[in-house]
Amino acid sequence: MMLSNIFSYSGILSYSIVRKTLRNVTAVKQPRTVSSVSLGHGVNEFFSVIIPPIIPLLVSDLGISYAQAGFLLTVFFLMYSIFQLPAGLLADRIGKKRLLVAGFAGMSGAIILASVAISYEMLILAQVISGVSGSTFHPAGMSLISDVESDETEGKAMGVFGFGGMVGTMASPVVVGGIAVIAGWRIALAAAAVLGVIVTIVFIVVFDDEEERTGNRSEPALGDGGRPQTIQEGFQFIRRTINVPLTSGVLILLCVTILVSIQSRAIQTFTTAYIADGAGAGTSVGNLGFFALLLGGSISSLWAGDLADRFDRGTLGAVAGVGTAILVAATLLVPTVAGTATSWILLIVLSLWFFAIGAVMYACVPVKNALISEEAEQQYSGSLFGVVQTSSAAGSAIGPSLLGAVATNWGVAAAYPAIAAISLLLAGLFGLLSLSG
Repeated sequence: MMLSNIFSYSGILSYSIVRKTLRNVTAVKQPRTVSSVSLGHGVNEFFSVIIPPIIPLLVSDLGISYAQAGFLLTVFFLMYSIFQLPAGLLADRIGKKRLLVAGFAGMSGAIILASVAISYEMLILAQVISGVSGSTFHPAGMSLISDVESDETEGKAMGVFGFGGMVGTMASPVVVGGIAVIAGWRIALAAAAVLGVIVTIVFIVVFDDEEERTGNRSEPALGDGGRPQTIQEGFQFIRRTINVPLTSGVLILLCVTILVSIQSRAIQTFTTAYIADGAGAGTSVGNLGFFALLLGGSISSLWAGDLADRFDRGTLGAVAGVGTAILVAATLLVPTVAGTATSWILLIVLSLWFFAIGAVMYACVPVKNALISEEAEQQYSGSLFGVVQTSSAAGSAIGPSLLGAVATNWGVAAAYPAIAAISLLLAGLFGLLSLSG
């Protein structure tokens, strides 16, 4: 009886501690806005990876090749990248909340179109619409959070924002893939579209009584009719239109953003391959390690955001970079572990190991976003986050290709630990921000 009471009190105490901790790390200034935008982030990431879980079904049903199926993703991310900066500029002109609603409506409509596609060309059109629509989210959503949160809560807000995105990324293969197996890929896409419509309605209800006014900026009077006539005037026109002060801090943060994206996309791309092929542990173990990586990242996003409001952000980013470098470099031991451990021990060790990598690596994301938010004034925050997300897209494109070249020449067993060098460069840039601050 006494032992039962001890367990009961321990459970109540643990629940109370966890609840209090969660309340602390999510104590933002504008919870209604932050939670809504974070929910939107989850749906945006959910839609971004909606095709991969159903690729085998598309190949068999529509008679397309795997190369054609892969091109659908290329189309989406190409549109997603190209329109990030224009979306940021548009957010400052028509309003960030209005642009968010339009983006969700566009993505939902694109997924509905994909669900009724009778040809490969219709799927490509759907991906074009989805990519353009999805490109509106990050510049508008991140700048909106930056506008409504104070310096003391920006880290927490960006942590909640990142958590929403990570949950969406993890949910898409499970939800879409699961429904597709049971009811087919068309029903799976239709169900996902319904989710997008619901989120769109939520945004309309939440924000329809609070019209955002960002003001209109006058266009520069360049050349004949306000249009640039020379290369120099063209650069002046672009700089005036973007309206982002390129201070040393902003330039360093753009470099940080590129390296963060190179690091994370490279690790995401090669985790399964490294565990399965480089260590000979098998694809199922590799996918479990990949899931553990994302799980660690989703949890650490909340706590890292809270820490970013308590401690020096540059120092936190540097610590996360060094920690990631150590853990990723230590994966050189994975082949040894795989060769000596039993299957269950291997499963547990690799899951914990890659959970730790995800937790440390993704900790730098809300820290980086909070630092960017410090630089963002409301009149140009959309433009700034548009520039930032364009840099992020560039890093996302570079990472897999760069490490893919290393893997081709020296093998994936060498490529994955090589990511540690990128993490150290990232730590150095965070250190510069800490010193300059």
